[in-house]
Amino acid sequence: MVLFCVCGYAIGRTVMDPSKIRMIFFASISLIFIALSIRYPRWMLFGLLLYLPFMGFFRRALIPSSGWSSFDPLVVLAPAMIMLLGSYWVYWTYIRRQPIDKEDDTRLFRLVRWMLLIDVLQIFNPLQGSILTGLGGVIFYVVPLFWMVLTRIHFNERWVKFIFGTVCAIGVISAIYGLKQIFYGFLSFEETWIDIAGYAALMVSEDESRAFSFFTNGAEYTIYLVISIVITWVSLLRGKLIVKLAAILVLPLLMYAMFMQSARTPVFLTSFAIAVVTIVSAKKTSTRWLAAIVMAGVLVLAFSAITRIDTSGSALIAHQVNGLANPFDEEHSTAMIHINMLLTGLMKGFTMPVGYGLGSTTLAGMKLSNTGHSSEVDLSNMMISNGLPGGIIYGLIIWEALRMAFREARSGTMGLIILGILLATLGGWSIGGNYSTCAIVWLSIGYLDVLTLKRRRELLKCENSVNAVKQPYTAT
Repeated sequence: MVLFCVCGYAIGRTVMDPSKIRMIFFASISLIFIALSIRYPRWMLFGLLLYLPFMGFFRRALIPSSGWSSFDPLVVLAPAMIMLLGSYWVYWTYIRRQPIDKEDDTRLFRLVRWMLLIDVLQIFNPLQGSILTGLGGVIFYVVPLFWMVLTRIHFNERWVKFIFGTVCAIGVISAIYGLKQIFYGFLSFEETWIDIAGYAALMVSEDESRAFSFFTNGAEYTIYLVISIVITWVSLLRGKLIVKLAAILVLPLLMYAMFMQSARTPVFLTSFAIAVVTIVSAKKTSTRWLAAIVMAGVLVLAFSAITRIDTSGSALIAHQVNGLANPFDEEHSTAMIHINMLLTGLMKGFTMPVGYGLGSTTLAGMKLSNTGHSSEVDLSNMMISNGLPGGIIYGLIIWEALRMAFREARSGTMGLIILGILLATLGGWSIGGNYSTCAIVWLSIGYLDVLTLKRRRELLKCENSVNAVKQPYTAT
């Protein structure tokens, strides 16, 4: 009772201070998630997937009452909960010495564990300026890998289907709200946040800006739309009749919202991913060739139609169309700038093989030690942060995940969705600041590993059955 009285008094005093409201919300939500993690870890993980897309809106909505701080405890809420469960796994696996059975291990999972080890070592790299920078990098590089590990442990097919359906629902809601921001403007606290953050990448012209919907930034919102489009497209290809009808209704909305974001790379990657999953979904080789020809024709016609759109009425449309029509023209496109950043980042892995530290390519590097130099592509970021060994391991993870995804896509809908997600987000699997989309990508990779283990067990069971049949009968 003394403890409850002290806690009640402390909460009462804290509530009277508006600057502490964010901390109160952090403590309250954390207690709920910690309680769930003890007995219902799946529901805690699902709750985090619901929280992350709306975290940016929630933080901005608190500006009128509690102001704004770039060091917001609400940002570390989800990473803290993932690290809690991930640390529990590390404790049982490496301290309590409960090794991973060979039957439950894969090449991808081994690579992820090596990546985790390199990330932990890079926390202490002095070249990043401060160990706080390294600890900040944990949020952006270690937490996504733990999403993969925890998915292997806690999620099955039913749960992942439910999660993908939830992602599509959130994608539709966020698309509506994002289009509202474009055509009807921002709410007062959103405008205040834009002024405080100095979000230059948001503005396309003096009068028009990209949307960010409920998310922390416009890039995360765009990638979330991309993931929703891929899931909806595969549902159109493989779903039941009612699912196909729903997909037909929401696909135009999602695609239009993505197009109005005036970002060219997501358009290219989404088109590529849709084409690939459509071809792979065909059952016969002849049908795949036909699908490839049809998709090539559709993409050419779509590209031709886009380049003829009237751009006089909107700066967003003009920016998008000019960039798609002139991808290598520096006046209309930043493609060459991004390519140069990618190549520069890859070269830094060779010139500084030990890396610059885990947080050097993240927001933590920019805020805590002014050493942030992101290349905006995850592979080259790994070469900068973790050096040559980390870059090689991460490149092998990408290769192995895509190889497994292509194999599983030929046999099931879930594998097809995961393949589409990985292709559509290629280069952005571990980009700091895209909290919700990184979680979905690595959850997909984790379930891809589950599908591989399931297939391995089925093959082993078939082999044992065949061997049992072939075994000669011995009379006793």
